[in-house]
Amino acid sequence: METLEELRILDREIVLLEHMSAVLAWDQESYLPKNGMNERAEQLAFLDSLAHEKITSPKIAELLDKAGSTGKNPSGPESIAFMDRAYLRLMRRRHEQAAKLPAGLVKEFSRATSLAQAAWVEAKTNDNFQLFSKHLSAVLCLKREYASCLKPGASSYDALLDEHEEGSTEAETRLLFSCLKSELMAILDKIKGCANIDNSMLHRPCPVSSQTKLARYMMDKLHYDWDSGRIDVSAHPFTTILGESDIRITTRYDKNYFPSGLFSTMHETGHALYELGINPAHEYKRTSLAKAASSGLHESQSRFWENMIGRSLGFWAQNFLAMKSMLGSAFVDLELNAFYMAINKVEPSLTRVEADEVTYALHIILRFELEAALFGGNLTVDELPAAWNQGMQDMLGLKPKNDSLGCLQDIHWALGLFGYFPSYALGNLYAAQLWEAMEKDGIKPEASAAAGDLASILDWLRSNIHKQGSIYKPEELIKKASGRELDPGCFVKYLNRKYGALYNF
Repeated sequence: METLEELRILDREIVLLEHMSAVLAWDQESYLPKNGMNERAEQLAFLDSLAHEKITSPKIAELLDKAGSTGKNPSGPESIAFMDRAYLRLMRRRHEQAAKLPAGLVKEFSRATSLAQAAWVEAKTNDNFQLFSKHLSAVLCLKREYASCLKPGASSYDALLDEHEEGSTEAETRLLFSCLKSELMAILDKIKGCANIDNSMLHRPCPVSSQTKLARYMMDKLHYDWDSGRIDVSAHPFTTILGESDIRITTRYDKNYFPSGLFSTMHETGHALYELGINPAHEYKRTSLAKAASSGLHESQSRFWENMIGRSLGFWAQNFLAMKSMLGSAFVDLELNAFYMAINKVEPSLTRVEADEVTYALHIILRFELEAALFGGNLTVDELPAAWNQGMQDMLGLKPKNDSLGCLQDIHWALGLFGYFPSYALGNLYAAQLWEAMEKDGIKPEASAAAGDLASILDWLRSNIHKQGSIYKPEELIKKASGRELDPGCFVKYLNRKYGALYNF
């Protein structure tokens, strides 16, 4: 259809601009000198404005109408091909959402988040929340305006959750998290009565050079394509899409806790594998359809490889000796079972990215509650550090000794990514459900990992999740892949099975 081809051409220009912005943002977080920050913010704002101008173009509205897509029927007529209908639905949503946002707001938001990101790095490094607070206030104010444009008269937080997980609302998320919290606290109560696990060996000094070698080894094992990306170091690990075949990751290393870099690398590689596996039909290459279905499904892939595979005994039965040879003499006495127990120790901690599988979602629930309070008008930026500390005390029985370990530990708010945090918890739920679906299809993930066969696992994920791109809505895709709607019980069952065996409860 000629109309669809015109639409795809315009969309590809938008995607190119997004990839150009990603190049500048990647450089900003990896290599940009401090004095280059102000102009970089202007560069990013300029490109983001151009992308917004293109997606809101009257020409796109005209083409959507001509193809039969309407507000009430975004997919267009049933007579056209399924892939074309999926594309029309997605482009109608993108165009209508973007059209609600004033061009000036988009430009100012881009500039503000670029500056806030640099301020966050400085504030975290110097443990000084005041260096960041005025930037956070500016971003929050703009994001409130942003949300009110998207859904006038509705909950502003609903609009932000919907950006990352289409159809998600604060009320539904709160109910889900309330039930999940109860299940997690019940597992924690069982573990409290069990013998403690020693993980002190993980805190032995380990040179960054050794950790770098280990990170690249793990990326090889997970079948990362080095011809389509690279790994660098940043203050906060991330994955970015600089092009259809240019998916880069960053990690960070702690010389006194090597699992930090190890599992961050596996996490980000999981994200990269998803992006590298997206494969809509050729005519939809480099369009908006060639993107992940949702943030929650994206996190399912990173959490799957980081935890369900990366912390499994089967995986380490295959890779333990290789890891020891890279870590050096300080770990010569390390034993497989002791290591496996150590990396799965359940213990409330201050840092989200290093939290165990049982307590991790509690960190997410806290962030969700704080975000909801910020957008509900029940919390100010100045009150945030104290609210964070109290929330940590109530949720996990710990109080951060400084803001670097507290409300400054994550970069997301500096980037304006309010509403993203729930995706991490959803990722755990999706991942456990996909694990069960994989087993029903005859693939036993841990047995495959023990046999060194990660390719069969990746192939299943590629076929059922990755290659679909955004053809399906998230709830449709998880049902198609697993045969049922999202079921938190899969994750709870997984935790009870794994940690019941570890702690003998």
